[in-house]
Order: sequence, then structure tokens, then C-alpha cells
Amino acid sequence: MGSITVKPNTPMIADALSLFDEQFSINDLQEAIETEEKRSDPLMDAVRHAVKKVAGQDSDEGGSRYVVDIDDDLKDAIDSGEIKLDTNSSGEIFAQLRSDDGHYGKKLPIKEELIEQGISVEAVELALQMNVIRDQLKEIISALSSIEDRVTEVQQGQHSDRLGLFYSGLSLFIEARSIKDQEFKKQLTTQALKSLSDANSQMIQELRTSVEYLITEQYKKTKKITDKIDERLSVIHQCYDIVYRACFLKAAIYHENGEIPAMLTALDEYGRFVEKLIVPYAGKLSELDRYNQFIEKGTWGTISHTLISCKELKNKITENHIYYLTLKEDNNGDR
Repeated sequence: MGSITVKPNTPMIADALSLFDEQFSINDLQEAIETEEKRSDPLMDAVRHAVKKVAGQDSDEGGSRYVVDIDDDLKDAIDSGEIKLDTNSSGEIFAQLRSDDGHYGKKLPIKEELIEQGISVEAVELALQMNVIRDQLKEIISALSSIEDRVTEVQQGQHSDRLGLFYSGLSLFIEARSIKDQEFKKQLTTQALKSLSDANSQMIQELRTSVEYLITEQYKKTKKITDKIDERLSVIHQCYDIVYRACFLKAAIYHENGEIPAMLTALDEYGRFVEKLIVPYAGKLSELDRYNQFIEKGTWGTISHTLISCKELKNKITENHIYYLTLKEDNNGDR
């Protein structure tokens, strides 16, 4: 097998500059996940090759099979002929195999074999993490994408102060991607994420205040009731639009930098925001919106329910460092 070069920090978002035209959507993250899937296939083949080489077995011979030791809830989903991969805090990666009589052999270190092929343990772990969650994550993203146009609407004349922090974070992110010095890149990316988080928290607070104003009917204390209602609804729409874009841009940045648990945390935070601040009040807000009826409660409920599983996916890849990889058959039918 030839050498495989794994390039760190490969850009995943198709065209970050396009985000400036306020067309950023969850499809950017969806495309990044699909791109990552294509990149991981040859890397996983390299892992299989390393395991076979260290095990000292020809795939045509009988004897041991690469399998997995798993907990009860996964046993039914796993066939024989799989690899159990374990990484530790020291950056070592091991594979285990089981013989036909069911006894497990010793841990086989495969780090050196991977290094010879130009592959880091970090790159392998990232690919394995994505393998664990990819199918379910793609379902989540697909479900959100299908209703995106119902909950996002670029508001004309948005206040510059509301957009400032978001665009500051976006600018820093775009600049960071062009920097060669890795330490400087990390610093700038960190600043970008902070700016996006600040934008996110400020918009959530402003949205919360406007929702409370409408739900408690404080507008009844004024003479211009209709104008006050429209004003607050406009603030809610504008703030939500920025919260949405900031959350998913953060998720995309984390994904691009290989921080999968943080990506899932960002998605989970967005889901909890919708669950706590939007779903309970969607019906009332819809009644008050005389121009564009506020999005129906069912759509918001779908969003929060869909993102509940992000926390579960995060637990899958943070509770331990053991992953499972099926040995594929090649074109000649060999394992």
C-alpha cells in the first residue's frame, strides 16, 4: 500500500466568503460531513492494512479473525470479522483480534505502521469518531435542512450592532484559514469562536427580553400597541437569524478543526435554545404576527426533538476511546 498523506486543517466549508452574502446555511455543514466521509475511506483502508501487517497474517489463511469485544446493546449489530481499536492518552493505538475458539489475543500496537504511511493517531481517531456518528449525524442534518427555509429569513435592514459580532467572528475565521503558522491560526480561530459565542449570547438575551415582553403583554401599557408588537417581533426574527447562523457556523468550524465533541455540543446548545425559548411560545407569537405568521409550533418542536440525539452522539465518542471497524472485502473477495 502506498503512502497516504493526511493534511491537517483541510478546509471543509466550500466557500466561506459566500457567508458574507447572508446565505450561510446548514448545507455548508452537510457538505463538510460528506467531504470528510470521502477522505476517511483511504485512511481506514490504511488502518486495516496496518492491523493485518502487525498481526502477521495473510488474509487468505485461516486462523484468527479480527473481531470486536462490545457491550450487550451493540452485540446484535456487529458481525465477526471486525477490528477493535483502542487509543490511549499517550497517543498509542492498539488493535485486538480473536481466534476462532473465541479467545482474545494481546493488544497489537499499530502506531508505527500508521506513521510509516504518513498517518497520525489523531487523524485515525477523528475518522473513527466520524464513523461512529456519521449515519445518525447525517440524518440529523438532513432533517434540519429540510425545514430550514421555514425558520430562516434574511431580515432587511438588520441593525448593524446585531450583525457586528457575527461578522467579526466570520472575518477572523476566514483570515485564520489563510494563515500558515499553526499557533497563530489557532489563536485567530479561538478569537473567531469567542466573537461568534458573544454574538450568540447577546442575541439570545435580546430575543429572550422581547419574547417576555410579548408573552406578558407589556405592550398593553402603551398607546401604540400594534407598533410595539411589530417592533418586538422584528427583533425576535432578527436575533433568531443571527443565533441560527452563529450556532451552525461554530459547529462547522469545530468540525473543520477536528473537534467533533465540540461540534456536537454546539448543535445541542442550539437545540436546547429552541426548546426553551421558542417552542413554548411559538403559538402566542404566531397569533401576534400579523404580517408573516410566526413559524408553527410543530416545526420548532421538530428542530428541538431532532437535536436531542446530539448529546447521545457526543457521549458515544467521549466516554471511551474504543472504536469498531469492519474489515471490508476487496475486489478479489479477500478480507
